[in-house]
Formats: sequence, structure tokens, C-alpha cells
Amino acid sequence: MTDRIPLYYADQSQWGFREFNHLNSYLNRLFLYEDDDEKSARIASMDLGRMTRETIALIGAILTQYGKRSSTPAKFPNLRSKELWRPLETPLFLNERPLDLFPAYANMNIRY
Repeated sequence: MTDRIPLYYADQSQWGFREFNHLNSYLNRLFLYEDDDEKSARIASMDLGRMTRETIALIGAILTQYGKRSSTPAKFPNLRSKELWRPLETPLFLNERPLDLFPAYANMNIRY
């Protein structure tokens, strides 16, 4: 059996909005159900140093959107980083025609 590289560590150099939208959906489910033992173990093993700025910004937006900006990093010391709250320099598009309904994403320069 081959070990798969977690999606949040994948090479994103050729990604478009569809792939980033898929990553966003995956991360949303992971953090929404962080009390699940399997998901909690995945979050606890995350290494922000192996992630792109886009992935880190997505995590920051998700935690802010769910009101977990303080509680999740408190629970998972590996997520204690100011990088989670630093907006992207260039916009990241998750949709071909973004509606920008979520301020947590807009504040991170993520067009959703």
C-alpha cells in the first residue's frame, strides 16, 4: 500500500480555482469536525512549514469563519503561528466568479 501525501502538502504550482476549492472543502470538513479522533490526529500532525502560503491562509480563514481562531491553536500547538493570520499578497480564487460572501476569506485575500 502506498502512503498518500496529504492534500495540504501537495504541489500546488499548477493548481487553479477548482483544485483550491477542493482543498478548501477538505480543510473545512477537517476543522469543522476537529473533535473526531481521526481528524484531530490529522490536525495535530500538520506541519505548517511544509505548506504553501495559500494553504496556511485557507486554514486561517476557516478557523476565523468557524470562530475557532483562539480555541483551535490552543488545542493544537502546531497551529500557533502568526502566519495563519497574514493575508495573501495576491488573491487566491476558489471560484471562477467569486461572490465574496465570507469576510473571513476576504480578509485573507481569498476570493470565494
